[in-house]
Amino acid sequence: MRHSTALFGAVLAGVVLSMTLEAPAGADEPGFSVRVTAPEEFTTGESAKTVTAVVTSENRRCRKVRWALLVHSGLQDDQLAVVRVEDDGEFRTSTSTSGITTTFLDDQLDPGTLCRGRTVTGRWQVAFTGPDAGQVQFEAQAFDAQGTLLTAGGASVQVESDEEPAPSPSPSPSPSAEAEPEPAGETDETSETPAAGSGDESRDAEAALVSEDSFLLGPGLIVGGVFVFLGVLLLLRIRSRSRSARQESQRVPTGFYTMPR
Repeated sequence: MRHSTALFGAVLAGVVLSMTLEAPAGADEPGFSVRVTAPEEFTTGESAKTVTAVVTSENRRCRKVRWALLVHSGLQDDQLAVVRVEDDGEFRTSTSTSGITTTFLDDQLDPGTLCRGRTVTGRWQVAFTGPDAGQVQFEAQAFDAQGTLLTAGGASVQVESDEEPAPSPSPSPSPSAEAEPEPAGETDETSETPAAGSGDESRDAEAALVSEDSFLLGPGLIVGGVFVFLGVLLLLRIRSRSRSARQESQRVPTGFYTMPR
């Protein structure tokens, strides 16, 4: 029984693959329809979002359903993560890839039963991990227990990349902008400001020198006057002595001498 189930799954997978390669799947049985619901967009690297397919029947006969989800994206296997889920948790599937299409086929029949006025729902948690972005198409196919395609439907979504676009280089300034002179008024004010500052500094330095010279001028004049006065006295004294010596040397003897007898 186990071998026959595996063989049936392999045969059904081959049938689904061949149908995918030949043409878009169409309903083989009248009175069945499927509606596929998907988020408007996915973002790579974010948590998984749910893709849902609901099949309805207008036939009185009830049937069991096996789901297949086809993802037309062209992504690598490591860039796409799909998990089939039911109310009690993960539902096992088989995966095959051909060209740009990856197929996820249920290993077993869906727990629900499709009857008139009763639906069967398939749910898949889908996430994109690759850096590529673009348009992705989901196609849900509903088979009966004998592998007959009952109906198929699809939905297209946009997958956005989580990578931020590289910043555009800032435009280099034009030569005319670089060579544009500054306004004349600003230039004059700028040039005058340092000149005023340097003039104030020069006046401060000159005032400091004048005050210092004024402080030293009084004692210097006094000391200089004393030395000049002493020099004049010394010259007068020397001149007086010279005059006295000259007069002494020119003096004629006036005394009377006794004549010898």
